[in-house]
Amino acid sequence: MMEYLGHYNAGTGAKQLLKEHLDHVASLAAQFAASFDAEELGEIAGRYHDVGKYSARFQEYLRGGRSSGGDHSTGGAQLLYQKRQLLLCLAAWAIAGHHGGLPDFGGAFDGEGSATFCGRMRKPLPDFSAWQEDEHMSIALSHVPACLKSSDIYQLQFFTRMLFSCLVDADFLDTEVFYQSCLPEAEQTAGAKSRHGFDTLEELKRRLDEMVSTRFFDERGERYHEPINVHRREILRACLREGDEGAEHLYRLTVPTGGGKTVASLGFALHRAVRMDSEVQRIIYVIPYTSIIEQNARVFQDFLGEKNVVVHYANASYDDEREDGRRQRLATENWDAPIIVTTNVQFFSSLYASRTSQCRKLHNIVHSLIIFDEAQMIPLNFLKPCVTAIRTLVEHYGCTAVLCTATQPALGPFFGGSMKELCPHGEEQFRFFSRVTFDVCLDRYAPEALAEEVAGKMQVLVVVNSKRMARQLYEAMPEQEGTFHLSTNLCPMHRTRVLHEIRARLKDKKPCRVISTSLIEAGVDLDFPLVYRELTGLDSILQAAGRCNREGKRPREDSIVTVFRLEGNKMPFELDRRGKVADSIFDRYAARLSHPDAVEAYFRELYDISGEMALDRKEILKLCRQKMPPLKEIDQKFQLIDDRSVPVFIPFDEEARDILQQLKEYQGDDGRTLLRRAGVYTVGVQNVSHEGRPSPFQRLFDAGVVVPLWEESTALFVLVDMSWYDEDALGLKLDIPDGQAVVF
Repeated sequence: MMEYLGHYNAGTGAKQLLKEHLDHVASLAAQFAASFDAEELGEIAGRYHDVGKYSARFQEYLRGGRSSGGDHSTGGAQLLYQKRQLLLCLAAWAIAGHHGGLPDFGGAFDGEGSATFCGRMRKPLPDFSAWQEDEHMSIALSHVPACLKSSDIYQLQFFTRMLFSCLVDADFLDTEVFYQSCLPEAEQTAGAKSRHGFDTLEELKRRLDEMVSTRFFDERGERYHEPINVHRREILRACLREGDEGAEHLYRLTVPTGGGKTVASLGFALHRAVRMDSEVQRIIYVIPYTSIIEQNARVFQDFLGEKNVVVHYANASYDDEREDGRRQRLATENWDAPIIVTTNVQFFSSLYASRTSQCRKLHNIVHSLIIFDEAQMIPLNFLKPCVTAIRTLVEHYGCTAVLCTATQPALGPFFGGSMKELCPHGEEQFRFFSRVTFDVCLDRYAPEALAEEVAGKMQVLVVVNSKRMARQLYEAMPEQEGTFHLSTNLCPMHRTRVLHEIRARLKDKKPCRVISTSLIEAGVDLDFPLVYRELTGLDSILQAAGRCNREGKRPREDSIVTVFRLEGNKMPFELDRRGKVADSIFDRYAARLSHPDAVEAYFRELYDISGEMALDRKEILKLCRQKMPPLKEIDQKFQLIDDRSVPVFIPFDEEARDILQQLKEYQGDDGRTLLRRAGVYTVGVQNVSHEGRPSPFQRLFDAGVVVPLWEESTALFVLVDMSWYDEDALGLKLDIPDGQAVVF
């Protein structure tokens, strides 16, 4: 807004333009807030958000007489705050943060220099009474939104973010429209930022039904009568039927590995969305890993068309030269698209965020159908805040939620009741899809002994709990054709190429022995005859088992999943606790480890032994239920991944080197797309010291192996000595001896 007012001379023109902006934002914010019964408050927030720009100082700034227009976002907030009404106070809070993000509320002792909301409400401001000459609006709130009639104070902070989202998105959209109107007509045509053009949910359902009919229900199909496809069709039919008839808003879809849950859940979602019409605005697929995102997004794009699937995660990039790519990138800003595929981190962090960029999308989550894939992967330390957010969306914001996984966590008690199961005949399905035999051998292996045993197998996958052990075990293997190492020390593009070679060798029945960390357990469709899994939580063991006899083409008794311990491998506390709980389940369920009863028993015991504090380690809910919650502090503490790593770019191939050359020419916003492209060539290196030793990153930096991409910037570092990257197997080497450094 500030910039585009500069296109006009000060005086009547600028004030008229400002009035139009307030009118437009008020209208849009009201429209957005109407979806959660807060239309009046949305309109008020939009009407008041920029009244500080009526000050003489800001008008002088527009004429070029000042370098700054001063604080213009606090004025409208102060006017509403002075009304001493709770709802208007929430609108004032949103207005105060609509540029810099929602501040902590603060308290009575915060002075005018404080950055808290209360401090801002005492801040002296330039005189903007010219607004009062133009506007004589009475504020008469006649309606309390339904979501605020609850006695749970948690709802106040949740509602504030939702209202803030409406205001921020309305402000951005109106400014965007204005900028486009200022461009020459030729440039508008060539560079128009169209936010429309996605197919409707009705069209997407029609497309899905056609594909499903051809691929799954055509009796002439080559694989129609195969037993595995008979079961997949039964699960799919049940999901489509519930989508057409069901009335619940909280579901589970507990489908064994290989049961087709991705297509079944999408079918349920589209059928439900079209039947519920205006009550379901979009479908949001929430996934724990980027590897699963890419795999599932390809399935959705295959069924629904590439242009209709908006994928939003840290390294997602779109081609702005293409209209579809430009449209999808814009939709990542506010999720205004029919199908959104995103991560746990992006979804849940946004619900507890204070920043404008993260909160902007929130109002478009209202009336969505949300599928949580691999629901057991919601981090244990944040389980209660995440479940509370889901429950709030379902109970107060018109959402339908589906917890979708083969290893269903025992979350019923946290939701205050049972969830309807979408998978039919669960006992029968799990018996049929049980394709492996478990060998729980908890004697401790020496790494060398395990390496010798694995070396004697033709095709085998070994999954261990740490990168250190994966490397040690790989190095203990004899030199043989077809031995691979996988960990996050390989950049994603390198891992992709290794996985491609692994798939080819498995298909051609060539020797293939893979030593991997847990990154291979989800979203990687591989089919080994034998799997070894180091002791950990039962859910992870079953995920690893999903890589064994995946297609069911081998006898169950010949498809062995061996659970083992390693000598000298001290596990972190959390993994150790999960392993001990799994150990207690082994005795009770023996050969039925993958049965839903065993999984539920495991999670119940894990939650019990963890205790209440461990399920909300940062006390997020306690902060949310303070009388006036510190929203900025909550944002800072809600970190699903405690990732204190530094990104290091690996010039791995010709494309990587080309990206690097382009990056050197850009900084800031201009390089944002390039930085996203660079993500597939990046390795995160821990920057946490241990027992007085420098961190792995610090040792690389001190040795001159990595340098900043841009001077005085820590956004990205570059590996400048490729001898420290093993392209054949191990990826980035982190074993630089203490004291090694570059001498000039």
